[in-house]
Amino acid sequence: MDKINRAMDEQLQKRVADLTAHNDETGDGKLDAADLKAQLNRIEAQLELQDRQNRNIMRNQRLRMMLSIAITVVLLVALGGFWYYSRIAYHQVMDSTAQVNELVQTLQNSLNTLDPEELDNMMQDLPEITEQLKRIDVDALNQVLDGLPTLMDSVNKLQTQVQSISNLVSGGLGSLFGS
Repeated sequence: MDKINRAMDEQLQKRVADLTAHNDETGDGKLDAADLKAQLNRIEAQLELQDRQNRNIMRNQRLRMMLSIAITVVLLVALGGFWYYSRIAYHQVMDSTAQVNELVQTLQNSLNTLDPEELDNMMQDLPEITEQLKRIDVDALNQVLDGLPTLMDSVNKLQTQVQSISNLVSGGLGSLFGS
C-alpha cells in the first residue's frame, strides 16, 4: 500500500511540476504576477472567442427554429388545403352517387311497370334502332338541331297569325249573322 501511495504522490508531484513549468509565461523560471496576468489575458481571449462562438451558435439555432416554424406552417397550410379540397371532392362524389342511385331506382321502377313481353319486344328492336342511329348523318342532324329554334319561332308566329285571322273571321262572321 505504501508503494502505491508513494507512486501516486510522485505522479501528483510530477503533474504539479509540469503545470508550474507551463504556467511560466514570461520564461523566467518562476510563477509571478506577470505570468498570472498573461494567463488571465489568454483566458479572457479564449472566453471572448468562446462567447462569439456561442453567439453564432445561438443565432444559427434561432434561424433554424424560425425556419422549422415556417416550414411547419407551410406544411399545415398545404395539409389544410388538401383536406379542404378532398372534403369537397368527397361530397361531390357522394352527391353524384346519390344521383346515380336515384336514376337507378327510377329506371328500376320503370322496368318494374313494363310488361315482360313488351320489354322483350323492346330488346328485340334495340339492334335495329342501333343500326338506324349509326346511319344518321351527325352533321346534318346538328344542322337541323341548330335551325330548330328558328323554325319553332316561325311556327309560333304563324300560329299567332292564324289565331288572329280566326278571331277576325269569327268576329266578322258573327257580326254578319248576328244582326
